[in-house]
Amino acid sequence: METVRTIACKLAPTEEQRTELEVTLVAFADACNFAAEVARSLHSTNKVTLQHAAYQDIRQKFGLSANLAIRAIARVCAALKVPAKRHSLFEPTSVDYDARIFSFREWDWTFSMTLLHSREHLATKMGNYQRRQLKGCLPTSATLVKRRDGTFFVHVVLTETAPEPEEPHGVIGVDLGVKNLATTEDGKNFSGDAVEAVRKRYGRMRRTCQQAGTKSATRKLQKIRMRESRMRANENHRMSNRLIAKAKDTKSAIACENLAGIGDRITARKAQRSRLKGWAFLQLRTFITYKAKREGIVVLPVDPRNTSRTCSACGHCEKRNRKSRDEFVCRHCGLTLPADWNAAKNMKVRGEVMHPVVGVADAGPRNLVETTNKPRQFIGSGS
Repeated sequence: METVRTIACKLAPTEEQRTELEVTLVAFADACNFAAEVARSLHSTNKVTLQHAAYQDIRQKFGLSANLAIRAIARVCAALKVPAKRHSLFEPTSVDYDARIFSFREWDWTFSMTLLHSREHLATKMGNYQRRQLKGCLPTSATLVKRRDGTFFVHVVLTETAPEPEEPHGVIGVDLGVKNLATTEDGKNFSGDAVEAVRKRYGRMRRTCQQAGTKSATRKLQKIRMRESRMRANENHRMSNRLIAKAKDTKSAIACENLAGIGDRITARKAQRSRLKGWAFLQLRTFITYKAKREGIVVLPVDPRNTSRTCSACGHCEKRNRKSRDEFVCRHCGLTLPADWNAAKNMKVRGEVMHPVVGVADAGPRNLVETTNKPRQFIGSGS
């Protein structure tokens, strides 16, 4: 099984190289727009057809090398197959590279890339993480990217062979929430209080800038958006790394909430909407999924409905079991637990139903009861 990862490496070009990068981006975007017009006139998104019709013109009009012209045609064909992109313009923000026009040199951590007029060795400003990931690798494809702040990055694509998923010895249930961003079935949680404090601070700054409406305020809004985005990604990386490490140590699968469409199923007061929808839970689950795949760990997407209302001991499901946001008290058996911990236990049970674990003592079905307050009837010989 193959996994694909993208490593973002910051470039440190000279002024001459920066100018060459700029003109390469513009020429590549113009070539893509030209190829798109040809493809629309031919009513075709076939790469071979478009190459026969536009390749020579792209080489002559825009001065691209042979492989850059081929990359432009491939990008256009892929984009026009998406209905939402059929009439869009290509901006000078990125260029695709393959093995013939791109290479990585590990001994001095530089990239050799074909640009519009020459082939250049571009220096980098790599962190320890990027160096660890690229050490010993020979990447064959990448994307040159110019970000909004004017910096240049190379997004290097690494293809690796992932191990086959091992048969898990248990299941780790993970409940996602707002106050506690993630809670596991053993009661450990990742508190969201510090994150919420940062989000409130950014929210106040955002409102002030929006009221000002000046150009400098607009630039400040962009910086706030990027900072908040980086903060979310950092926290999700931290949580996913700890969950993956735990699953690897215990040889367990991870039962994670499938929150697809949850925004259509829930309602919230206006004051709570920002907090409820202000966290990237899909990003967290994506991080968990791709990191688990690299380690051969099974991830089970579980339907979270009623996990916060169902007793993890007896299976009694009732809305009134959720005494408050933080407290769960079963009205049938009297079990008292923090609500998120109880939901994580239910996630574990549902995960075990989806992927039965042989040899787990407590993996059997629970004694489910009705959603009324009728007392349970015990059947036995009596004494």
